[in-house]
Amino acid sequence: MVTEAQIQGLGEFSRWGFTLEHDGAMAVFLLHEGELVARFSQTGATEESLQEECARHLV
Repeated sequence: MVTEAQIQGLGEFSRWGFTLEHDGAMAVFLLHEGELVARFSQTGATEESLQEECARHLV
């Protein structure tokens, strides 16, 4: 289930199969249709960096 926080962080990319998962510690995983795209530190993940990585993955 995609949360409101994920929709906010991922913007339009949340509609294209991108999701976020948290490892329970300090990492956030960006997934596209279940495939790992990128790892971010929880403190370093911004809306801009998440969406930039989504766009890069689609190219």
